[in-house]
Amino acid sequence: MKVMLFVGKLITLLFWVCVIASLFSVFPDPVSTLLGWGAVGVLVLHLIEVSLFSARLSSKSIEPKLDKMMILVFGVFHLLPLLLEEQARLSKKNG
Repeated sequence: MKVMLFVGKLITLLFWVCVIASLFSVFPDPVSTLLGWGAVGVLVLHLIEVSLFSARLSSKSIEPKLDKMMILVFGVFHLLPLLLEEQARLSKKNG
């Protein structure tokens, strides 16, 4: 599971690097345009994730602002371990 999350983070990071590179006209126009629209879509989805899980993160996290920023970049690949950790704590607490 940890390996899959790590690979997911690497792919997501590569995507964002490509998006930033497309701002400097590294790619031809159709690719650059598609990357731009893809980046907008991914960023909107990550903003929705942050807004949905903001309350849960604020009360359980050591650095909630850092976690929110990481969710904006990596999305579910950063969020999933936090949620699994919270679930493990709750199941341990309940019995």
